[in-house]
Amino acid sequence: MADRSAEFRPGAIADRPVRRAAFAALVRPPEGASTLVVSDADTGDPVEVTGLPRHPVPVPLALARDGAHLLVRTGPEDRPDRDLVLLRLATGEKRVFDADADGLVHQAALSPDGRSMATLTDEGGVRVDVTELGTGARKTLWSTEGWRSDAGLAWSPDGALLAVGCVDEEEDRTDTVVVSLADGSVLARYEGLTALSSPNGAWTGERELLLVEEFPEESVPPLFLHDVATGGVRRFDRVPGQVGGVSAVAAGRLVQQLPGGLFGCALDGTDPRPVLGLPPTYEVGFFDVSRLF
Repeated sequence: MADRSAEFRPGAIADRPVRRAAFAALVRPPEGASTLVVSDADTGDPVEVTGLPRHPVPVPLALARDGAHLLVRTGPEDRPDRDLVLLRLATGEKRVFDADADGLVHQAALSPDGRSMATLTDEGGVRVDVTELGTGARKTLWSTEGWRSDAGLAWSPDGALLAVGCVDEEEDRTDTVVVSLADGSVLARYEGLTALSSPNGAWTGERELLLVEEFPEESVPPLFLHDVATGGVRRFDRVPGQVGGVSAVAAGRLVQQLPGGLFGCALDGTDPRPVLGLPPTYEVGFFDVSRLF
């Protein structure tokens, strides 16, 4: 995680292309429209994403690992949310995919090599599809009964595994399932634990996935780092007073919202360093990081 400190000032954010983004964030005011912002990886400046329609408001889904593309769900007025648009941030070039094939895509993630896209639908059960971006060919990787969770999808850094958030209807419980991209087999299921919602910011290593309890008993929820390969787990107790909504993990550090904006912290919440300053009462919805963060 590079040292960076930017500030979101309403009405004063540049609207221009960027070559690559370090992170993308949806900044929500207490009232009014949200702003989709990327951090210019070359300058560190927050920049409003250009090249997308303002109505209907695009739904951000994932940032490419190399920071060059942003994936959103949008569409024309007569069919809002029905297109998946892969936007090249530097040029505004768009590639459009169907977001409503056999169920509306609610969440998606781009593979680390930028060649594939995983999508999640939950109409008639949870289903994960993988689309080859070059050809548009799509296949179902894995499916199960239940519903999606807000955690959605997260590729492992080597592109071999996919963490999927889903709700077990019978148990009324949110689980995280780790699926192999090679054959769709389930390698691990973490009951009652959810991954972070950032598509590129849930894994700390090729096999280490950061999870949090859905219903923690402690007033300060701990974090658990699970090794999918060995079954090992490490617990990180967080310092009271330095606990906020966790958005992602990058370079072994948390990105969480604390008073004043987003901060990068150690896994226990200590050593907060500013990432994006926000006015009071503003919040961050979607957040994703690239490898440049």
